[in-house]
Amino acid sequence: MQETLVKDTEQRISDGFQEIASASAEPKPMENIGGEKTQTSSISPHPSEQEPTKGVQTYIPMSMYRRLNDIKLTRRENIAALVAQAIELWLDVQEGKQKVSATI
Repeated sequence: MQETLVKDTEQRISDGFQEIASASAEPKPMENIGGEKTQTSSISPHPSEQEPTKGVQTYIPMSMYRRLNDIKLTRRENIAALVAQAIELWLDVQEGKQKVSATI
């Protein structure tokens, strides 16, 4: 049963990415997924890049979300772009390509 659930989830994700790729700039109608209303977005963190992307969902404390949202509003960027930048920096630090000091 768990294997079926995983396959169904993978199919939904795949369908969602195909829908995003073929979406126009028009907003999509809201749909109910897992008891939560979501809206499909055609926003990509790096729209100019041709590399395939993978959507990632995570849960963060509200205090972090508020800080992230403040930066989003200040920079006029979407959260997906900010998180992609943060993950890229984190990966570079973990791989030894960059160093981060305590004060940035």
